[in-house]
Amino acid sequence: MDRRTVLKSTGGIVAASALAGCLGGDDGPEGDMAIWHELGEGELAIFDDMVAEFEDETDHDVAVSEVGDLEDRVETAVAAGEGPEMWSWAHDWVGNHWDRGFLADASEDLTIDLDEVFTDAAVEAVQPPGTDAVVGLPAAGETISLFYNPELIDEPPESLDEMLDIAEEYHNPQQGEYGFSQDVNVYTFSWALQAFGSRIFEVDENGDAHLGVDDDEMHEGMEIARDLYEFMPRDLAYDAQVTPFTEGDVPIHMNGPWAVSDFNDQDADFEVAELPAIEGGEASPYTGIDVWYFSDMINEDEDRKDVTIEFGEYYTTNEEFAQRWADEQFYIPVLQDIDEDGLPDEVAAFQSAFAQGVAMPVDARMNQVWEPLEDAMTAVLTDDGDIAEEFSAAGESIRDSWDE
Repeated sequence: MDRRTVLKSTGGIVAASALAGCLGGDDGPEGDMAIWHELGEGELAIFDDMVAEFEDETDHDVAVSEVGDLEDRVETAVAAGEGPEMWSWAHDWVGNHWDRGFLADASEDLTIDLDEVFTDAAVEAVQPPGTDAVVGLPAAGETISLFYNPELIDEPPESLDEMLDIAEEYHNPQQGEYGFSQDVNVYTFSWALQAFGSRIFEVDENGDAHLGVDDDEMHEGMEIARDLYEFMPRDLAYDAQVTPFTEGDVPIHMNGPWAVSDFNDQDADFEVAELPAIEGGEASPYTGIDVWYFSDMINEDEDRKDVTIEFGEYYTTNEEFAQRWADEQFYIPVLQDIDEDGLPDEVAAFQSAFAQGVAMPVDARMNQVWEPLEDAMTAVLTDDGDIAEEFSAAGESIRDSWDE
């Protein structure tokens, strides 16, 4: 699922010459190690400062490339025995990329004890299920929470019913004003889909997968999405949902910390608050851990491997930069030693949502869940489709793909 690309709306395809250098050309690979990323502008400013500091302290040369369509580029390059030593993405690639041999187990090479440095959720996120392997290092936590415009409403809604009342009051599409907006996909609407106890995808202790698409509880969660759609822009594209909020024409919006850079760049009026209470349930969004992955390419050159491990540990354990991620971008720290009392209120809101959320599955079978379920959601919202029928059809498609 191209989640971060869609949600952060970032582009930045690296020039062909630079990309060829990272892949290895006539002159060999660039730098002492290579990193690919798809960071937003505000995130990149922090990252660039950290890379410069690392290079100054170690005399290593880190080749950093911003790469559009990162997942496709990674899969193509590493499968061909090329590519970078490290890339950055949320933890949901762990299972698929481990199964396909794209990742390296660095557990024997690390100089830090993950359990002593990082939170439990962060440690779990970098280990493929059923293994002791460590395929990356965690940098920050992220999830969906509620954004609101303080110029339109004095306080954020505390309950779903209150949120719907506010949405109805401010909804005036003829004037380009809407009561609510958010991107429409499985990840961003997971807070509603899983609100009544059903889970989109689970794997039991025997390794058997369970899809929640046929559960009445998930259909009830989809009804929340359908109710909110009445007050949303008709165009479901990310920009069409975000722009009215940043322009001051929507009081309530759902998004994650990856949106903060864009909102700040556009001088949007916004605050971040906790997710609304839901009668008979609880908002349960998918949560993610940003991971700096160890590519299988580190096994090609011992010197480059050593630099990659050193860089990964330096970056992810640096409290100064973890604090900046929280202060400037509202990401949730995953270092145990970070003082939570010194975090912005916005981070506390995301932490609250994270605490009641559900970690994105890392099982490779989840890759076949995103698109069919999103298609079903879209059919319900835009074509007035029956929830049970559309979700059942999605379930059949997903299970068929597992059997192929």
